[in-house]
Amino acid sequence: MFLEVTTDPPNLYFVIDRSGSMAEIVDGRRKYDVVATAAVSLARALGSQANVGAAVFPGRAADPADQCAPGGEVYPTGPGDPIRNGLCGSDGPVTRAFSRAISLPSGVTPSGGTPTAATLTALLPTLAALHGRTFVVLATDGGPNCNPKASCDVTKCILNIEGQPGCTSTINCCDPQNVPDGPSFCLDDDATKTAVVDLFARGIKTYVVGIPGSSPYASLLDELASEGGTARTGMTTKYYDVEHISELDDVLASIGAIVTLSCHVHLAALPPDSNLVNVYLDGVLVKFGPNGWTWGSAVSDAGSDEGNADAADVEDEPGAPADPEAGTVDAGVSHQDIELVGTACDMLSSGKYRRLQVVFGCPTDIPR
Repeated sequence: MFLEVTTDPPNLYFVIDRSGSMAEIVDGRRKYDVVATAAVSLARALGSQANVGAAVFPGRAADPADQCAPGGEVYPTGPGDPIRNGLCGSDGPVTRAFSRAISLPSGVTPSGGTPTAATLTALLPTLAALHGRTFVVLATDGGPNCNPKASCDVTKCILNIEGQPGCTSTINCCDPQNVPDGPSFCLDDDATKTAVVDLFARGIKTYVVGIPGSSPYASLLDELASEGGTARTGMTTKYYDVEHISELDDVLASIGAIVTLSCHVHLAALPPDSNLVNVYLDGVLVKFGPNGWTWGSAVSDAGSDEGNADAADVEDEPGAPADPEAGTVDAGVSHQDIELVGTACDMLSSGKYRRLQVVFGCPTDIPR
């Protein structure tokens, strides 16, 4: 018997770069289109497990003369389509509407600068007002800019960093004496970090996804991931570096798994016998114990007498663990809430696992 796991659906909010460089063709596909398709795929896969919302930057309806208009929301956060139980068929209304909102109309090309800081700052009130856990997925292929008040030397001038003609180690193309609107091409690193810090201060984590072309800004993207509370460990980069555009679906799916699967598991109903419960990650058994799972703290077991059971009686049952700490029914222990702990929680948080199952019917497996 599989015990249903219930969750509080998180808010997964996409902030997508649609600057001019996102029009570039990589592996036969326009970068922006690949990001939009992958975001829709994730929304489709998660369904009602998450609420989805989205913004693009710079603003889609910006005046062509204003290449640095702050981005704005194109799809307000709302519940995904109900789970379809594996039935074939077309997408639900939410997935279709989400796809229309983030896809560019036919004939429209990504254009403009990269006003990341201004966009995140403008979105803060909207994101902070959302109920429950909120996560931003920032997908960008370059360094943030568009701050006309900025000033920088050649090491932080995007035109110099990207080797634009005439921009050399001695000619600073962000100097207004050389390029009239040069300051807007300065790397707007401090303001962007501040915007991410402000989100994190409101309990909103930011996942940073670097689309091909973003590698010159790896150091800054690492900092944004750290400030956003999502830095990866044991990897080449702290942010999600997409070296090949074909990897993007898997990258977003791993982020989706992290935000929807929690180390705290609430069961839809109390198990009939708490000594016959096991936990699996992608079909692999997670044993009860310090680096596996334990019972959470709340109410008692549905199968016990008036909600409680005598430990001695439980120990005498066939197949029941002898140690009250090893999965037996105990009056002060909840048997509707499970905590993944230690290594098991780290495994779940890695984003490599897509499915968590709680199964009733066999004696709880405990390390010996």
